[in-house]
Amino acid sequence: MQIYVNEQELDAELTGEQNLAQIYKAVNEWIAGHNRYILSMRVDSQDVALSGLDDIGMESVARVDFYVGDELDMVLTTLGELDRYVDQIGSTLYESDGVGENDIVNLNEGLQWIRQILASFSSIINLDLGSMSVLVPGSAGSEAIDRILERLDKRIQNFVHQNGREAIEDFLEDLRSFKFFVMKLELQLRTMNARTDELVNLVERFDKEIPELTKGIVSINEGFNSGKDFAALETLDRVTERLNEYISALFALDYQLRRAADAGGEGARTLKDIQVGDVSFHSVATDLTGLLKDLSAALEENDIVAAGDILEYELTEKLGLLQPYLTEIRQLVLATRS
Repeated sequence: MQIYVNEQELDAELTGEQNLAQIYKAVNEWIAGHNRYILSMRVDSQDVALSGLDDIGMESVARVDFYVGDELDMVLTTLGELDRYVDQIGSTLYESDGVGENDIVNLNEGLQWIRQILASFSSIINLDLGSMSVLVPGSAGSEAIDRILERLDKRIQNFVHQNGREAIEDFLEDLRSFKFFVMKLELQLRTMNARTDELVNLVERFDKEIPELTKGIVSINEGFNSGKDFAALETLDRVTERLNEYISALFALDYQLRRAADAGGEGARTLKDIQVGDVSFHSVATDLTGLLKDLSAALEENDIVAAGDILEYELTEKLGLLQPYLTEIRQLVLATRS
């Protein structure tokens, strides 16, 4: 039997393994020592269920292929499974007139799996996913994903008492919001896989566009104050989208620098090491993401006054404070490549 890892034949001898489950365990332990993960497995060019590997003897197999990647590859692969699972729930319930007892059990188990997946993601990529906000379809604002998951949980429990079309539609509405979150997260994580040159270009563009972004933020508040809420919200969507893109690029650079630091040992620097005066980049970035979270909460509660104050005074100030750090970040990245 031949064993391949990412299309390269594995030059290693078997040590008493009797079935494919034992082979899987041995390969998994080997690559874990190199901070890699099994993304998928094929047996004689066919996909197989991991639960059935115990029943497949090695004498009946000619070739086993393992596809492995780093932690980000693993997260993206799992995120794809999560996306397909959400679509499956949505399509099933969309065509259903009621929710049975078995459906409630499956939905509870599925939601528990989703929470476990997000907790694992948060640990691996060092992001607080629970506090991430996502645009709620049909709404003027956005909402933290934790709140959406809590509401999905309550709706599942409510199916015990009310499981008709109206209850299903309410559940599907929150499920669509979660779907938007999954799409947003995938976009951010794929940014982490971008080339360093692309990320540095985004940081440079962020630096140059801060004055324009600040003007746009001020115009949003002016729109709210003059009763032009719709135009103000459109501008807010554009500004928020650009900020999310730039912040994602910063997270991606931080991820790449941390990986380089882990590989390079002592002396390697990351974004957490950057300071301007006595204030760290991490502190400013945390304050900025906190303001975006507060802004989402204010819009969710339709508190235009609070949203306007955050936009015109706090957010514009924080963007101005961020500019010197962007120059330092660019210089740090270039230094690590020289």
